[in-house]
Amino acid sequence: MMIKKSLMVKRIYNNPEVYYGKGATSSCLKAIELSRMLVLVSGTVKKSEYYGKIIAGLAGKQIQEEIIHGPVQETIAKLAKTYSGPAKPDLIVAIGGGKVLDSAKVLKVLLDNPGLSFADLEKTRFCEKSVTKLVAIPTTPGTGSETNSIAVTRDAAGRKVPLINNGFVPDVAILDHEFLAGLDIQAIYEFSADIFSHAFEGSVSAASTPLLAAIGKSALSLLKGGLEKLRADPKDAKALESILHAGHLAGIVQGNAFVGACHALAHTIEEQIPGVSHGQSILLTLKQTILWLKETTKKPEYDEYLDAYNVLGFDTHRKPEVLKKMNADAWAEASLKDPSISTSPVRMKKENLLVLIDWILNRP
Repeated sequence: MMIKKSLMVKRIYNNPEVYYGKGATSSCLKAIELSRMLVLVSGTVKKSEYYGKIIAGLAGKQIQEEIIHGPVQETIAKLAKTYSGPAKPDLIVAIGGGKVLDSAKVLKVLLDNPGLSFADLEKTRFCEKSVTKLVAIPTTPGTGSETNSIAVTRDAAGRKVPLINNGFVPDVAILDHEFLAGLDIQAIYEFSADIFSHAFEGSVSAASTPLLAAIGKSALSLLKGGLEKLRADPKDAKALESILHAGHLAGIVQGNAFVGACHALAHTIEEQIPGVSHGQSILLTLKQTILWLKETTKKPEYDEYLDAYNVLGFDTHRKPEVLKKMNADAWAEASLKDPSISTSPVRMKKENLLVLIDWILNRP
């Protein structure tokens, strides 16, 4: 690149190439000229008939395969050791949800920058060296990981450690909605809540810009259209395509403007109540965060987001009984340590975060 990445001006990091449409995965992977390929895949996707067809169509390529169960730092470091030197692939293909994609993003940077540690990655956002190519293929629509510079890992203690590095952005994203065909309606709504929160929080964050806010509105428009089609016909492939594309655009917004209090609070629910999905945690915090920000800032833009939330029908998919297990003070203390809190449009201190938590716990 002609311009140093560390220059502090407004910028957008996203994929140089994005392919999409029915059957895009097979077509694109067959067309890749690189033959030394490491495929990272989730256990669920590995068992699917569609994945089997894709791999069967790659005859002639040198394929190594690893099943990823989670973005655990120790596991990623072991993979980096295994696939360094003569075993280093030309290409990593990540097929799965955010855990698989995030693992692949970090692995790529570690392979291209030998000696780099996770402690180093927590301190730097720029790794200029990029040799190993990365193709990211999301099989869930919510994370947006395939398009951004964020990777969420887990340390030895099991804590979530979000890392941000421009080197994480995949070279190619493939949006193939056929992977979404097996998702039930509850899962789709939970993923959609994450899409909504990425678009909403990124658009209003302290790091947002008019360009990113415009992308966020496009994401919400696609999401609305997709869910409307899905309610009319649960098997509508075009509905799934719209939702997947919405997640991609929202991922661009999140990856460049980040998120805010809603995500910080949701992450804490996940940490303190194991087994609660990220999407459900977002559903439990999203509406009241919008209402609280509307009340606090007096900005009319929050009315638009609230109207969109209500039209999408998210409330019917919330499980508020989960919140009975949350202690307000402990929830606030932990959430204030979450990196997401720093880009909230309202500066968050314990006092006002406790007010927001009270809204979440005690208002319908």
